[in-house]
Parts: sequence; structure tokens; C-alpha cells
Amino acid sequence: MPRTSRATSPVRSSSSTEEWSRHSPYDFPVSPRRLALVAAVAVVVFVADRLTKAWVTENIPVNTARPVIGDYVRIVHAQNTGAAFGLLPERTTLLSVLSVVAVLAIVYYYRRIASNSALVSATLGMQLGGAFGNLLDRVTQGYVVDFVDVGIGDIRFWAFNVADSSIVVGIFLVTIALWYEERRASTTIA
Repeated sequence: MPRTSRATSPVRSSSSTEEWSRHSPYDFPVSPRRLALVAAVAVVVFVADRLTKAWVTENIPVNTARPVIGDYVRIVHAQNTGAAFGLLPERTTLLSVLSVVAVLAIVYYYRRIASNSALVSATLGMQLGGAFGNLLDRVTQGYVVDFVDVGIGDIRFWAFNVADSSIVVGIFLVTIALWYEERRASTTIA
């Protein structure tokens, strides 16, 4: 039986397309090394998020800003009761439920894509660590501590934190990695 490509891992016979489509996402084994990478990256992101939020909470009064790079980058202590970018303010319960759904979706998606890519594993770890970091804030405090403030003068981006950054960068990188794998697999087959 020929392998389609290393990136799409599972073995498929060219004559068994119908059989292939009946597989459950759990038929594709996750490599223990890749699972360890997801877990390690998630733990690093989670710990970095917790430590930075604790430092901001202890050292900067709420709604106070400290310049880091002039007025362009500041550390500000913001308590965000909404989602990223100021969406859904005062919806802590809804956002907590959505965070749990997001974590479950990430775990399901990781099993579904059957990728052997270390980059895909690392980016999913980034997303999990970030999701858990913000979820813990919402459940224990009713808000998320945001502290990175970027802008010019009065034109400011929404404050964000390590968890937010990890989620956004993780989504961006996993999209690129999967696009690259798909493109590589299609040129291998063609």
C-alpha cells in the first residue's frame, strides 16, 4: 500500500477511497512525541501568561499605563470582561462556555488533521495554552487581565496579553503550515 505523503500520514490504498472516507478521526494515531510537544508548548504558554498577568496585577494599578517604547508600546493594567478586541463585554459565562468549546475543538481538530508536523503540533499547543490561560481568568476572576497596549497617540489597539497573542499567532501559523502541507501533498500526488 503506498503512502500518500508523510504530512497526511495515514496509509491509504488507491482503490479504497470509499473505505478511507468511513474512518473516524480517532483512527489516526497521534504520535506520543507530537502529543508531548503540544502539551509542552501549552504549558509554557500557560505559565508565561500566568506569570505576566500576576506581575501586572501586583505592580501596576488598574487603568494605569507605563511606557515601554515611548508612547508606542505601553504596559497597562486592564480588566477585560469581554472577548478579544473588546467584543461581548460583560458576558463572562458565555465566554467561559465558548472557551471550553474552543479547547474541545482544538483537541478534536488535532486528532482530525492527522498531521505529523511539529509546527502544527506547536501551534495547537500555543492555542491550547492561551485558551486555558484566559479561561482560568474568566472562571476565577470574572475578567481577563490584558496589559500590552500598542498605538500612536490616541489611536490605540485593544489591550491584549500573552494568551491572546499565542492564540492569534497559533491560528496564523497553523493555517500557513496546513496550507503548505496540502500544497506539498497535492504536488506529490500530481
